[in-house]
Amino acid sequence: MHVWLLLSICVLTTTAQDLNTFGIGLSSQWLYPNESEIFNHTLSSGSNFGVLTHFWTTGDPAIDQSTFSYYIDGEQVPSIQFVTYMLAGAGFNDQTAPWGTKWIGKGAQGGGWYNNFRVPFQKSIRVTGKLPSFVTDRKIIWVIVRGTENLPTAFHGFQLPLNARLTLHKIENQTYDPLAWVRVADIPTGRGLLLSHTLAVNSGNLNFLEGCYHAYTQYEQQFPGLIVSTGTEDYFDSAFYFNAGQFHFEVSGYSHFRQVSKDILEWSAYRMHDLDPIFFTNGFRFEWRNGDVVDDRGFKCIVDQGGQVVGIPTKSIVSSYAWVYVW
Repeated sequence: MHVWLLLSICVLTTTAQDLNTFGIGLSSQWLYPNESEIFNHTLSSGSNFGVLTHFWTTGDPAIDQSTFSYYIDGEQVPSIQFVTYMLAGAGFNDQTAPWGTKWIGKGAQGGGWYNNFRVPFQKSIRVTGKLPSFVTDRKIIWVIVRGTENLPTAFHGFQLPLNARLTLHKIENQTYDPLAWVRVADIPTGRGLLLSHTLAVNSGNLNFLEGCYHAYTQYEQQFPGLIVSTGTEDYFDSAFYFNAGQFHFEVSGYSHFRQVSKDILEWSAYRMHDLDPIFFTNGFRFEWRNGDVVDDRGFKCIVDQGGQVVGIPTKSIVSSYAWVYVW
């Protein structure tokens, strides 16, 4: 029997007496240009594991572009590091408010970002914050961090193994040529599931939306793998270039659009996979394409090289967050 299965069975015996909620709320505190600690928690004696359940922050506008880090089980380099607007699935620091789902959202005109992703740990968790590099003086911050020891995490019939870890795979402002493949997540070995993905694109036109998503649920799986969507807007539960406008649904959202100039636009969207987790069994690759092509019959998503280009996609500057549980 797999170790992770045995651990999961043990978790099922958890009682209310074993659940210990921890956390902190800091009012009118300071965040600095240098990294500083916000919260640190070590498991109580007798506890098997813990899970961070809530993060919220507001304050000076610089807080919106600050970097926050989760150091799990004594890590020297944080496995999770984010800026608040991408944590909430809104690219380009979009200040539209209020909106929210059970997982992410923004509840105030300035700040008010929150996230409820479950972040498991086995020994300890440490949370830090750091102002963006263009800020040289301290800024005011309000922040809440909360979690519970011995609290299982389940997604509609599937319970995470006790030793599961949440990992964040990031792309930050990288430029891709038309039709280039963008590897959103790259995990060479192991099992796990995709929880959430946010994509933010700066491009010359909207033809990048022709790009399909492909999941390779075993790392060496051949193209096209699992075709997750037949276009970018399909993946985010819309159609025809999001022609109904912006939205914030529970499982997906079209969270930002701005026509910067005639030849430059900004766009972002988020997608949750708690209702339809994408599992992998032997490594994982998750890829999106900057635009796409069709074969001679007009079929898309099935041509890796060559084909007829759909529209006139341009170079795109891409940022991406992919939240993946691994075990």
